Parts: sequence; structure tokens; C-alpha cells
Amino acid sequence: MEELLEKINYLKKELDNTEQVKKIRRLNSLIREDNELLKKIELYKETRKESLKKEIFDISLYQEYKKAETELNILILEINSKLKKISSKDKCNI
Repeated sequence: MEELLEKINYLKKELDNTEQVKKIRRLNSLIREDNELLKKIELYKETRKESLKKEIFDISLYQEYKKAETELNILILEINSKLKKISSKDKCNI
């Protein structure tokens, strides 16, 4: 079990160093600096206007962020799959 925890901690550290995580952090910083985009997002949260949603999705920075978010989610799914395989192996050895 201790070996499993060590592997999980190692994976967490490795995840922080992936291009996907670095990219999403960079884009997140850029979005936080874009006051116009932030205002549109906040307004959309309040109104749920479809036209405003389209405006937000037409902004290239937001598109890039959503793409990076998808890439990161795929990476997380891959890691989860590997963790399940590792943990199921340990259960068989008990």
C-alpha cells in the first residue's frame, strides 16, 4: 500500500510538470487579466443569454482555454485509468 501511495505522489508531481497543466495555468492567468472577458462571463452567469455565450465562445483566448481544458481532462482520465490498473493489481496481491 505504501508503494501505491508513493506512486500516486509521484504522479501528482509529474502532473504539475505536464505541458497541459502549464498551458492551462498560463491561459488562466491571461483570462484573469482580460477584464472585458471576465465581465462578459460574469454577465452570462447572471443572465444566461445565449447571444452572450456565443460572444464569449467567439473570443480566441476563451477558445484556446477550453481546448486546453479538454486536453487536461483527457490527461486526467488517462491517469485515472492507470491508477485503477495499479490499484486492482494491489488488490489481487492481498
